Amino acid sequence: MKPVLLAAALAFTFALAAVAGISLNISGAQAQGAILPAPANVRAADGANPGEVVVSWGAVAGAPFYRIGWVAYDDIDAARAAGRNWLDVFAFSDVANLGQTSHTVKNLAPCVRYAFIAASLSRRFGDASWSDWALLTPGDGNDPCPAAAATGTPAPTPRPTRGDYDADKDGLIEISNLAQLAAIRADLDGDGEPSAPAAYAAAFPNAMPGMGCPDSGCTGYELVADLDFDTNGNGAADAGDAYWNNSAGWIPIGDYDHRFTGSCPATACGDARWVPTGDYDHRFTADFDGNNHTIANLYINRSDANYVGLFGYVAGSSIRQVGLASATVSGNDYVGGMAGVNYRSTITASYATGAVSGSGNFVGGLVGYGYKGIISTSYATGAVSGRTRVGGLVGERDGSISASYAMGSVSGDYYVGGLAGHSGSGNISGSYAKGSVSGNSHVGGLVGDSARNNITASYATGSVSGNDNIGGLVGSDGHHRERGFLIFSGSSTISASYATGTVSGRTRVGGLVGRGGQGTITASYATGSVSGNSTVGGLVGSDSGTTITASYAVGRVSAPGDTPEGAGGLIGAGGGGIITASYWDTETSGQAGSYGGVGKTSAELQSPAGYAGIYAGWNLDLNDDSISDDPWHFGNSGQYPALQYGSLDPAAQRR
Repeated sequence: MKPVLLAAALAFTFALAAVAGISLNISGAQAQGAILPAPANVRAADGANPGEVVVSWGAVAGAPFYRIGWVAYDDIDAARAAGRNWLDVFAFSDVANLGQTSHTVKNLAPCVRYAFIAASLSRRFGDASWSDWALLTPGDGNDPCPAAAATGTPAPTPRPTRGDYDADKDGLIEISNLAQLAAIRADLDGDGEPSAPAAYAAAFPNAMPGMGCPDSGCTGYELVADLDFDTNGNGAADAGDAYWNNSAGWIPIGDYDHRFTGSCPATACGDARWVPTGDYDHRFTADFDGNNHTIANLYINRSDANYVGLFGYVAGSSIRQVGLASATVSGNDYVGGMAGVNYRSTITASYATGAVSGSGNFVGGLVGYGYKGIISTSYATGAVSGRTRVGGLVGERDGSISASYAMGSVSGDYYVGGLAGHSGSGNISGSYAKGSVSGNSHVGGLVGDSARNNITASYATGSVSGNDNIGGLVGSDGHHRERGFLIFSGSSTISASYATGTVSGRTRVGGLVGRGGQGTITASYATGSVSGNSTVGGLVGSDSGTTITASYAVGRVSAPGDTPEGAGGLIGAGGGGIITASYWDTETSGQAGSYGGVGKTSAELQSPAGYAGIYAGWNLDLNDDSISDDPWHFGNSGQYPALQYGSLDPAAQRR
């Protein structure tokens, strides 16, 4: 298996191969920009109690934090059998460097084989430099493990029923029910010192003064059980549910200008405990580890509220390994299934299923608005609707998205995308969208509008429809004017990406990009039919300086009269860009002309068996390391080239 870049949120490169069942290999991988060496001499040994493992390493000078990760081989097998990525079951814990060179991981399953790894971090959410793996099968107090336990999957060591809020001493407060989840609002930094101690302690068993996190010093929360908001079990959100709140539903955790008072019982006053303050300091800043648990039937109905989701506003935090199942979330601005706003935070290996809607701006299936945030190995599958900046995964983002996807239909007015409505600076890699997308302007199968953004090894397959600036992958690339004013500046790059859905609109309609600015399109293609009234192109509808290299389009292109001025096999209208070794199919497109590129017959496009003939310059260096990346798979003489870069599968593209 070729190494594949995954989980940019963890900032390292994973290489996974199957050898004798399972073999896991991360050999000193280091993220781009990391300045610290990886920890050396990583070892794993049984701890003092069953299910505990002590991970030790050599000290790294100048490292402010260490990250300790682990994964069970049984979990890898289960994830693969379910068609999921192995990173979905990878867990990690960050610890401040106080001079220690060991960390105890607790509550592991005895007699199950684990792999452990350590990293040095240049800053709290900075680049990580990873060590080699250390392997261990934790004991259960017997030597060797009992045969029955060794062949089965033993339950984790039970957590104690008494003690502080962090019973397992891993720095995360255990959340086992909805009352404890709600109590997070009184301790948004997760240190065990709540702003409303009485209301907070009431949610935890055997609470006592000073309980908190006296031993471990907590930094966040972890789920230790699945949760369900359908508390009366009738299959519907109604007044019989504990968090109905007079049909408004769940109060989001964290807000921009509201705080939790804890002044009266939740059953008596509901939202009265969540009051406006105007001091803008009530965001969720702790870590939240779902431990692969789910939260089902989240219900929020707050059409006049901003910052709406399970979390309203997260800042500088890490949310990982948590799933929202069958959620129904509605709000005004900044609305997402998982979080309304993701500010400089990381969301990893998490998902949301169910419908999300907003009456205003910044609406996404997982996140409404992300600023300098990271989303990796995550997804959303429900229908999403809003007004502007609406996306299947995130409404608007300025950060990175990797190895993530969205499956639901998306609708809105302006800046509407299957994955992201508007995408600012940052990267989208190894990601895709499969839902239908509709809107008025700047509508794309993957991204509605892309400014100063890099899109790599990504694709969209859903139908796309709208009025102007409509594209199968990207509606517009962010560098354009309307009514004489510069709306967005900066241009994007698209490489090793494709779109296959039908695209329809009025003007500036393209199979891959509706309106191209001054960015680049490299090693990419579009196959869907494209229709509109004017400036309609198989690859790009309207172009004002895009550099296009080693790309092609084969979909039917139609506009009134099918004139060169109204439609083009590769580009509908424009010019000024440099177009190199890029083609359209004159037979399948129905177009003899284009504003750029070279027309070829189907046979000519399908004949080469490699980087020869018309494809002689197509073996490109896409990641700027001066090495050709072999991005194309040419198939047989009856097939068009398909992409094999990153995680892209040529066979799937040809099905």
